[in-house]
Amino acid sequence: MWAISVGMTGAGDAEGSTAMYTLSSPTAIAVDAACHPRARELLRAISEVFRLTETGVTHLGLQALDADPVATRLAWGMVELVDAAMPSAPGLLAAVGHGGPLVAATLAQARLGDVRDVTRLVVTEAARWPDPPRVGVAGGVVAAASAAAAAGVVASWWTRPELPPQHAEVLARPWGEMRAHLDALALEPDARYGPRGTAVTDLITAVVCGRASPAGLSQVSWRPGTWASSMHAAAWAAHRSGRLREQLLAVVDVTAALVSAHADATQLRAALPALHALAVAAVVGDVLEPEPLAALRRAAVAL
Repeated sequence: MWAISVGMTGAGDAEGSTAMYTLSSPTAIAVDAACHPRARELLRAISEVFRLTETGVTHLGLQALDADPVATRLAWGMVELVDAAMPSAPGLLAAVGHGGPLVAATLAQARLGDVRDVTRLVVTEAARWPDPPRVGVAGGVVAAASAAAAAGVVASWWTRPELPPQHAEVLARPWGEMRAHLDALALEPDARYGPRGTAVTDLITAVVCGRASPAGLSQVSWRPGTWASSMHAAAWAAHRSGRLREQLLAVVDVTAALVSAHADATQLRAALPALHALAVAAVVGDVLEPEPLAALRRAAVAL
């Protein structure tokens, strides 16, 4: 196991390791979270930690100072132990390749990444953490206390319902205490998604009102490679325009809206590529080249 320190300037990475969840490809974590048994709570937690203001980060760090270090260390250890027993998509597909059974419902809820991946995403990308690294979290990472507290609330939902309640409470407590004392710490909806925020909120409204349904979204298709290349172009456009965080929030929040209305994991997986195409097009529609933008907006036939 390697160790990484995460403080004010972000994180290094272990040599040869690959991040499954990144700021530039939010659809991966959004799909996995959408098919999670506690999808609503998990998606809300991911969205909130990426909407922390500087004031929120400061108060979260203060709450984290009161956390019991022994209980926290035990809780993080239990998180990794519980997560290691969860089925992964690569593991299930490998088993099928060796003659094992393929169960659609199980595969639909399997995840590409694990708790180490989601923890790394939060501590490296969610905010600029002002305190020095001192708390060990999943994956051998040593993070700022504020970063560990933000990652802790996400990890606690990621590993439920299997994570024992006492450990979930330890990891989620600093976040809950911060939110209880100061309610206005996250960006408001009109500031979450960048200069084209209205287009994103309109898409969320379409999902909430039922105009964008899993049945319709799952019927949208592209030629092989078109969706992936267009999403890649959109990620570069988001990077160049400084909207990677806004892109992630848009993808996570439209996913949460669809999950709130429709709970079947198999149907959700089929619907999310089209929904995420629309979300990304909404965020970077003014800076993305015409060809990939037109390809992503093809999903609008589902509205």
